[in-house]
Amino acid sequence: MRIVILLSAILAALFCQPALAQEAIAQPAWQVFVSRDADATGQDRLVFLNLVTGEETTALATGERYTIVDGAVLFYAPDEARIKLAQPNGLVSDHPFIQPQANTRRIDWLLSPDGKKIAWTLTAGNTNALSTVTMTANVDGSETRQALVDGPRDGIRATPVTFSVDGGALVMDYQPDSIGELTPFRQYAGLFAVDLTTGNSAMLPDEPGCFCGGGVGGGKFLRLALTNDLRGYDLHTYDLPDGPRSVVPALNLVGFTQAGDVLVSPDGADAVYALAQVSDFGTPAMSVRTVFVLVDLATRTQTALTQPITTFVRPVAWTDYNSAILLTSPTVDGTWKINLSDGNLVRVAGATYVGIIH
Repeated sequence: MRIVILLSAILAALFCQPALAQEAIAQPAWQVFVSRDADATGQDRLVFLNLVTGEETTALATGERYTIVDGAVLFYAPDEARIKLAQPNGLVSDHPFIQPQANTRRIDWLLSPDGKKIAWTLTAGNTNALSTVTMTANVDGSETRQALVDGPRDGIRATPVTFSVDGGALVMDYQPDSIGELTPFRQYAGLFAVDLTTGNSAMLPDEPGCFCGGGVGGGKFLRLALTNDLRGYDLHTYDLPDGPRSVVPALNLVGFTQAGDVLVSPDGADAVYALAQVSDFGTPAMSVRTVFVLVDLATRTQTALTQPITTFVRPVAWTDYNSAILLTSPTVDGTWKINLSDGNLVRVAGATYVGIIH
């Protein structure tokens, strides 16, 4: 079944700037969406929408963590234990150089902000002795190198978080191997940076902290921290690489005890994060009520951007000159948008937005 989407509405909702929308129309490009469990066998349907002709092509996949990489969609196929690439022409094949090894129990990856580099981690061992090998390369496979060997550690694995703007360093986290998968929003235990030239690593300022949310962007490092009375989260901010700490006082919402998914605006002026009230944590009956919090990093204030919502969505990108946020859900299909001007959550697409292939 074709996914009918108004092209003009999608461009208005999903491109960061009008100039980018015009550029995308002028050049061959595809917008990519995924619909989960799209056929009777439970496969997902990847939809490639040609922004020049309006034509659609599709590819079926049984996968997770769909990511735009170098003209294709990269994903992990758990049934095959392989990393796959899906092309706009519908062809699905093995990735040429990123693959788990015989002893790999988990593989994670991360694309640089400019889309030119990729990092991936291979975690091996048992729960009490986890070892992680981190590799980096250009997306075409050139300059492949080993960036870090870590472990063995008890219940902890190293995982990539973000590249530095210049691509010379990789920010990583010492992530709890089991608890991290149960939390509704992304949280970090101990963030550190690896110099990709020297191989040296160092903890980010004041790390490790609590198992709380954090974010890096716009030249800043942001870290949520529980207040002393456990009623909220202060936001600690640092200018990278080693600027002084400042603290944005907590927003006190009774009963909202989980926080994470910090997303810093590209210009470093604002940030948004999810503050949630969670019931039946870690069970199939888990329910989440979420308030998205807007942080003005210049005035050092936190304000509730939305009323509590029950749609389980997570912020994935800033858009519209940093005046709005795109969100997707890990549990249901769809793409949503919140404008900072009114705080309303609006569904802008019926399928889940993956990204744009140029």
